[in-house]
Amino acid sequence: MRVGWCLWLPTVLAAQSRNWRPEDRILITDFSVVDAVAASPWVIFAATRHGLLIYDRRVHAWQSPVTTLEGFPAARVRIALADPVGSSVWLGTDEGWARYDADQHHWDMGPATGGVAGLMLDARDPVSGIFVRDQSGWRFLPRGALLPIPGTPLPPPGARVTPLDVQAALQSAPMAQALRALILTDPRLRTYQFTSAARPPDGSDLFFGTNGVGLVRIDPTLSQWEPLPFTLIGVGADALATGPDGVWAVSTSAAGLRTGVGPAGGRSGITWLPDELSATSSVEPQPGSGFGFATVYRLLAAGHQLWIATGSGLYRMDPESGKTRRFAASDGLPSEDVRALAPAPDGVWVGTTKGLAVVTTGDRIVRLGDEGVAVLSLVAVGETLWVGSTVGIGVLAPGSPAPAEDAGMPAAPALRAPVVALARCGDTLVAAFSDQVAWRDPAAARWTVERPRVPLGTLAVAGSDAGGVWLGGTLGLAWWNIGRSVYQRLEIPGDLPAPVRDVQASPRWVWVATDSGVVRLRRDAIVGAR
Repeated sequence: MRVGWCLWLPTVLAAQSRNWRPEDRILITDFSVVDAVAASPWVIFAATRHGLLIYDRRVHAWQSPVTTLEGFPAARVRIALADPVGSSVWLGTDEGWARYDADQHHWDMGPATGGVAGLMLDARDPVSGIFVRDQSGWRFLPRGALLPIPGTPLPPPGARVTPLDVQAALQSAPMAQALRALILTDPRLRTYQFTSAARPPDGSDLFFGTNGVGLVRIDPTLSQWEPLPFTLIGVGADALATGPDGVWAVSTSAAGLRTGVGPAGGRSGITWLPDELSATSSVEPQPGSGFGFATVYRLLAAGHQLWIATGSGLYRMDPESGKTRRFAASDGLPSEDVRALAPAPDGVWVGTTKGLAVVTTGDRIVRLGDEGVAVLSLVAVGETLWVGSTVGIGVLAPGSPAPAEDAGMPAAPALRAPVVALARCGDTLVAAFSDQVAWRDPAAARWTVERPRVPLGTLAVAGSDAGGVWLGGTLGLAWWNIGRSVYQRLEIPGDLPAPVRDVQASPRWVWVATDSGVVRLRRDAIVGAR
């Protein structure tokens, strides 16, 4: 059935709480599947399932990706062709055409019957517009117009500029054909395919899109190839841990299944996201030692190791090699359902659904306290450990054999609810419950309980910061200035793509783990400079 153009509507962005500059908000998700590639003199465009990637050949670094938060088409991209006017690219999707201007950060979009199956420029006059092929055949789209028009003669064969075919690209580079199996096999011996190709006007390198390892650069002259990774290891992120000049993000197969966009047998592992986001690096646990479909609750970086709290045990992982050790009940954990982590003076505090323990630097596990109480959150303040459990808030003083109830608990019965997260702002402790928050005056040792003054849905996380704390839930993220009782909210959808799983703050950036990936926010764009 022919679809009427009058019924077509462009992608509409959800309401946002503020106007974002591209550098102030960046979403990193699974960009490993590249459906189309286009090359201009200095820039390579890679259209993936979840966004448009832009690689700057001059500095050998990635620019900020363009995702659905910035208007990337919801329909799957099938074909791409670089526009010689500015740093722009034409895209053909299952629903129509789109053009993105990377200099102006601007989208133009329009419909095409049955989607766009071909794009063509006239080398003699590439400025006037582009030829678009849909179910009705070739039509000409004048620059600035919405609808292609029929009847314009096609350019002669020698003047036709079209996307590069994968087979033609391989035939022009015998080295790529010979090393195809090596290039398309990852460290876990999974194999992939080339999906698309492009060659810059200078004719030096070839760039191939793949269906699992992202973008690959091939130098046919020197017989060299180079993967250009820029992706999260999965669609979503479960937890974050700060490192030097960046964060670690853990993703599992379960994260993709929550949103319905991840594969049933998806990858699980750790991705390093540097502050400048010029590239990413990922590592999966060695075969037989991964956490697979287990739910991940927390991630902690301690020394040169990463600790991962999951519903099927505690994992310690070397982020360089992927070598992993699992701690289970047979090793002394109160339970293999591990919910919380915090750095200890001689190891790592571990909160489980059957109590608290510490894993010492010698891998000895010491249990502490009542094994019948589920520990959901932990925060260390010096050598003192604050414990959030299903029955409220406790404190483990240095040298104590078990946590004790905080002295302020009897005066605030509301604190006896499950504590989903703990955070701190200086000496002020903050507790998050499913629908309310509380803060502890360090001078008076008194708790104040209140409901957030902005809609956040069901609360799930709290992040420590200077001057306030971050609160995240199913409907948004908020900066809470406790002293001024001020909340600044980011909405879902709009400002953020999906429910918040974790949040980590640094002096310059705020990193947010969501079911749709990791969002890097410029901190002073939300709360001002420290």
